[in-house]
Amino acid sequence: MNRQKKLARSRRDIIIIVGCTLLALIGGHVWTRGFGGHMWFQNFGTSGSASVNEKVLAYEPLIEKYANEYHISDYVSVIEAIMQQESSGEGTDVMQCSECYYNTEYAQSPGSIEDPEYSIKTGIHYFADCLELAGCRGPGDLSRLKLALQGYNYGHNYINWAIERDGGYTKQNAQDFSDMMKESLGWDIYGDTSYPEHVLRYYH
Repeated sequence: MNRQKKLARSRRDIIIIVGCTLLALIGGHVWTRGFGGHMWFQNFGTSGSASVNEKVLAYEPLIEKYANEYHISDYVSVIEAIMQQESSGEGTDVMQCSECYYNTEYAQSPGSIEDPEYSIKTGIHYFADCLELAGCRGPGDLSRLKLALQGYNYGHNYINWAIERDGGYTKQNAQDFSDMMKESLGWDIYGDTSYPEHVLRYYH
């Protein structure tokens, strides 16, 4: 009987330990159904790193400041990758967001912002909105991150349109939206149809 009680107690302790471990993991992860119907953990909160030049890195304190202000501090490296793609840290409108509606101090025309800090603040504010509209759950949520990034380039209307049409970002709907806007506006070019890829080549 003593041996059986010890075995039962050992099994109980193992179950408790495993249960507590699972609860701890669930606190920082979400369940996702993978191949073959199996369940696995994916951490969407994982933040990568950016491969950017020294001019972009020099703005890191300001990027961190405004990322914290707009509650997207996990995306600092993504924002650095956006800046690298947009301007390589050169000029005064380093986030290339002068046409954004949050720009109320300068003309809403390409490259009009004359203060790099204001550009960073404005760009991050807009990107925070893109992340929220896309439902992005963290830097590791790449499908929704791509949707948010394309929305940063195209504008918020693309995000809602892509979700309604296809449930999110696809290369094809990025091309289709650009074609639709070119025809509507009479322009030869509308945005960068491969913007997420171009940004994410600087993010690992």
